[in-house]
Amino acid sequence: MNDHKHPFGMRLRYSIDNFMSKGSSSIFLALLGLFLVGFLIMVVVRGIANSIVPDETLSSWAEIPWRVYVAVMEGSAAETDGDSNWAAKLTSILAVMVGLILFSSMVAFITSVFEAKLDELRRGRSLVLESDHTLILGFGDRILEVIRELIEANESEPDASIVILAENDKEEMDNTIRDNITDFATTRVITRSGVVTNINNLKKVMAENAKSVIIMNSAASWRPENEKNLADALVLKSIMSIIAVCDGEIHPAIVCEIHSDRDRDLAENISNGVVKALNEVSVLSRMIAQLALSRNGLSIVYSDMVGFGGNEFYFYKPDEGWGERLTFRDSMNRFKSSTPMGVHNSKGEIILNPAKDMPIEDDDELIVFAEDDSTIFYFQDPVFNPTLKEIPSSIVEPQSHRVALLNWTTKTSIILEKLCSYLPKGSELCTYVSAKVPEMDSCKTSLNENYPDIDISMTELDLNDLESLDNINPQDFDSILILSPGGSTIEEMDAYVISMLIRIRQILISKKDSENNNIDSKNWPKLITEVMDSENIDIILNSGVEDFMVSNQFVSQIMAQVSEEPMALDVYDDLFQSEGSELYIKPASYYFDFKENKTITIPYGECVQAARLRNEVILGLQIHADQKNKDNMFGIVLIPNKDDEFTLSEKDGLIALAEDET
Repeated sequence: MNDHKHPFGMRLRYSIDNFMSKGSSSIFLALLGLFLVGFLIMVVVRGIANSIVPDETLSSWAEIPWRVYVAVMEGSAAETDGDSNWAAKLTSILAVMVGLILFSSMVAFITSVFEAKLDELRRGRSLVLESDHTLILGFGDRILEVIRELIEANESEPDASIVILAENDKEEMDNTIRDNITDFATTRVITRSGVVTNINNLKKVMAENAKSVIIMNSAASWRPENEKNLADALVLKSIMSIIAVCDGEIHPAIVCEIHSDRDRDLAENISNGVVKALNEVSVLSRMIAQLALSRNGLSIVYSDMVGFGGNEFYFYKPDEGWGERLTFRDSMNRFKSSTPMGVHNSKGEIILNPAKDMPIEDDDELIVFAEDDSTIFYFQDPVFNPTLKEIPSSIVEPQSHRVALLNWTTKTSIILEKLCSYLPKGSELCTYVSAKVPEMDSCKTSLNENYPDIDISMTELDLNDLESLDNINPQDFDSILILSPGGSTIEEMDAYVISMLIRIRQILISKKDSENNNIDSKNWPKLITEVMDSENIDIILNSGVEDFMVSNQFVSQIMAQVSEEPMALDVYDDLFQSEGSELYIKPASYYFDFKENKTITIPYGECVQAARLRNEVILGLQIHADQKNKDNMFGIVLIPNKDDEFTLSEKDGLIALAEDET
């Protein structure tokens, strides 16, 4: 009734608007219908005109639809009806006008729909028909390293795929990936643009069919707490969205990065499926603490371990079973070019470097360090029979250390805690900062209470001033850890670290010169730092650094590895704890009695045996002569064949999984 209150024209426009809003298919059908109706009307009009004024150019009435069609479609009535009478010409003109209006509208509509579809594809809004793919949510600083690692992991698969869903522009993501990664091997990388917490977007990228999901945290560890809390909340929402997409079914394994320990525990217990949450600060801090107390080169071992391009650990159980009663000690010589590191028992427990007489049950898996799972071969009989029966009996007493930390970051308090748990009594731990923060006092108080035998100091000084740095006498420390205080870009952060290294290096050189010593004649303190960009490694090495960690790369590699094997994170959590066994590089003299010999030549299997006699697991060797050789992995040789022979000196080292550094 109320419709009559409005003018007809207004009601007509309203009806058209409602019809247009129904979508492209309705509009196309309407245009097609109008076109057909218009065509039929013009055929009827031409027929009537021909009955009144016969057109002598027509051979029959059946030719009329063709004449109308030509006029409507091509507008060529002047050519076909040039010799016709005035009535035929008039109807042709009308047909041309109908064609211009209706046919042109159809063409324009089809063109606009086609362009909209191209725009949709360009924006990354289209459906992804993939299964058993790795889904990455988010596009941050670590994305390239994660992609590189996944490409390495997928090399044995003929057609692997990585799907990325992020709020970034698709074209921008594609260009970034294409400009930085040249070899995709057998892996296809597909990008889509959209909100990562939106259920419809997750359905478009087939989240429920993915083999694993990696959720990137949008906030870096050095960002303010409010930003990190918000980013953690978005990660939790993304997890819940994936669970919702799977509609109660078991969801794919989820790997995410979360800053808060509270939220990390929440994420891992949020569903019945597998969710592994990585705390970047915690992992990196514990590793940096280990680097400070071990011989140079430990970072190379870890980098190789977490990257698919080197050696990794695998959970292994032979199809035919373990055979006769097997102990962990026996298992060491049942693999030729790989090494058992521990046991994953039937209860789900991870035990690294277990007791040598620990039995291996039928349902137990060995945690095996190997180049690839295809290189793991278990032999029922020993592949090497060691002859070594004893090792040097001298007891190595832990030596006190003087360690300096430069800069206060989100990692510093954790590094200090871990260092205190590792350091022997009488050690000294000095922290130097440009400006004190409230957290420092409470941290120092807590450490003094828990570790009264460690001398802990925190001093404020200008770290950019050469004289101030000189006053702390850096040459008197055993280790100096240089931490990046953060910055707006990765390049800025690395630039700060490099400038700090240059200042420390200049001081050390001047100290040697003042003592009339050759620059290389006196050992420098061990310089340790973290860099964000792997492109800066060569610069770092030329600055005198002996151990370094590429933070971005390291965390990315762990996330990629855990996405392929979720249990890997449990191994790293155990490996980086102060309790239990950790990785160390120990002098060869701990394992062999060189006596008057400068060198000894032995097969690698005897090194494995020597480590077992010390209740340790050996993963490889460090050749001192190659410590500066980047091409030879800085002297690190991992899991050679047990019958490979090596000539070792007291300066060489063994890479051991052990309870402590002695």
